[in-house]
Amino acid sequence: MFSNTDIENALKTGELVVTPFSPKNLEAAGITLHLGPDILKPIPGVVVDPKKKILPEYEEFRIEDDKPYQLEPQEFILGHTLENVTVGPQLGFFIEGRSTLARLGLTVVKTAMLVQPGHKNRTITLELANHGPNPILLYPKMKISKAALFRLNSPSTRLYDASGGKYRHQHTVGRPVFDQEFWQD
Repeated sequence: MFSNTDIENALKTGELVVTPFSPKNLEAAGITLHLGPDILKPIPGVVVDPKKKILPEYEEFRIEDDKPYQLEPQEFILGHTLENVTVGPQLGFFIEGRSTLARLGLTVVKTAMLVQPGHKNRTITLELANHGPNPILLYPKMKISKAALFRLNSPSTRLYDASGGKYRHQHTVGRPVFDQEFWQD
């Protein structure tokens, strides 16, 4: 896992690019990331069927400093990082929630926490859920997550964006995309 020194070196060499970046977001073993302004809320009422590509519709929200999103208890939404991120071929990148928000019940990135090598100049979609008993107001630019980096033993030859990653064209929060991934060897 990368220390702040390792992260600084990766930023200097261009192996990692985070825009916008401020040195005050550098932590002992990670980088603080902020919430971007776009929110997608799945609309209930459909039985999701990945095999038949039946997905819910989504309501779109844009949050502002004076117009936060109120995440209700047991509610699930999609958000994104304010930062655009590029991850080099020899880096791994994990997204974690923030401890203080977790103590309020906010879960960030429930299962899809790995950002693949070759993720290039895009935001990161965040899965946000409120497991606490109280509503939580979400503001743009609030500190929402941390990134932890690690070095792969050898550079990946399958870079996410270059090898046709299905979300490679999303530059803000994106809806799920199903192909036949659940039924192939």
